[in-house]
Amino acid sequence: MPVIASARETRFLKFDPDNHVFLIDRAAYASPAVFEEEKRKVLYRTWIILGHDAEIAKPGDYVARRVIDKDLIFNRDQSGQVNVFFNTCMHRGTAVTKETCGNARTFVCPYHGWVYRDSGQLISAGNREADACYPMHYFKGGKDGISLQRIKNVAQRAGFWFVNFDDDAPPLDDYLAGAGLRLDRIAHQTAAGFEMIAGVHEYEIKANYKLLCENSYDGYHLRSVHSSYLEYMAAMFRESKMDPKLYGVQMSLGNGHGCFESPVMSGKPVAQWLPHWGEAARQLVEEKRREVISRVGAELGANVCDFSSNLVIFPNSIINDQQTVLARSIIPIAHNRMRVRAWSIAPKDEHPTLRKIRIENLLSFLGPGGFATPDDVSMLEWAQSAYESTDVRWNDFSKGMQPGQETMNCTDDMANETQIRAYWLKWDEMMSDSAD
Repeated sequence: MPVIASARETRFLKFDPDNHVFLIDRAAYASPAVFEEEKRKVLYRTWIILGHDAEIAKPGDYVARRVIDKDLIFNRDQSGQVNVFFNTCMHRGTAVTKETCGNARTFVCPYHGWVYRDSGQLISAGNREADACYPMHYFKGGKDGISLQRIKNVAQRAGFWFVNFDDDAPPLDDYLAGAGLRLDRIAHQTAAGFEMIAGVHEYEIKANYKLLCENSYDGYHLRSVHSSYLEYMAAMFRESKMDPKLYGVQMSLGNGHGCFESPVMSGKPVAQWLPHWGEAARQLVEEKRREVISRVGAELGANVCDFSSNLVIFPNSIINDQQTVLARSIIPIAHNRMRVRAWSIAPKDEHPTLRKIRIENLLSFLGPGGFATPDDVSMLEWAQSAYESTDVRWNDFSKGMQPGQETMNCTDDMANETQIRAYWLKWDEMMSDSAD
């Protein structure tokens, strides 16, 4: 039986489906105290995207990055095991790597020279004289040895790795619910596996992190905010018989996750051709499309190739499967500031022509200087400024609301706001938990 979210009113939410009311208190974006509370109640208790298999493809590969406000090392050790450690020496606390990525068999603390294997075990306190000053069991491994502190809850789905800082975290697959199938859909693009596209886009936005989550699968703003891109695409299609119309659906996927999915002709190397790419590229795209369909079947293959998707995994993980597969990891810095780290993956066996198209597409739309991102950043920062400089209390998310709608798991018109209401219902549920 479907579970219908019932009307309720809390500190942050007014929800009355019978009367078409869904309002969120702007303190959820604008209050430093709320931000600190949600770190404890939401961010530290949910699965957050960390990285992808492609980043640590070889033994010794590692990435050092921040998740929420925790500095971590994500690596594959010499045995092939994937590890996630806190980036801090067990002696006096200095970070054991200042590099953002690389390949190393050991991590060496720069302060006193403590040396750790890439599996985390301490093997030296710097030199023989120093080693002699410590009990032998420090260097023996096992439960009595010294090792970099490991994150308990680490798991992957379809090559995407997640962490959860809550000791009582549910299994990742249970948490992902329907979002897990969306990750599987991305994995179907290639039988050869993925590799990283060199380079990372990193930039700051002076706005609450939840605004970027809302924006990322909000189909309502496309015509007004991204009109220049739509005009550009229309010009590209004037000489062809292809249909660039804007339409699609949005889905809430359980546990606050959601996406929108659209057959909009924005171009995908896997595998949607655009006329201005030329006939040589068309043959490559069609060849790729045939390969995908022969491997996964006609229905799923057509969905993988023909549809773009923006996925938000509650509360702050974003994966765009559009002109490329782009993961946006959000670091919430303050109630009104976030850092965005965007990185892209591509099939290992991708033809150089399609790889070039992929990178150009990525930069032209989703890149920091592309058609979409500067427009979006401006809107988010203007909204944040209004929250902090006006006395208006509520944001309205009632578009397309229907009495009896199964908000947490449903499909709706792309321009409605059901998936955003599902996000906020989950957020409010966690914030209303008396446990702290």
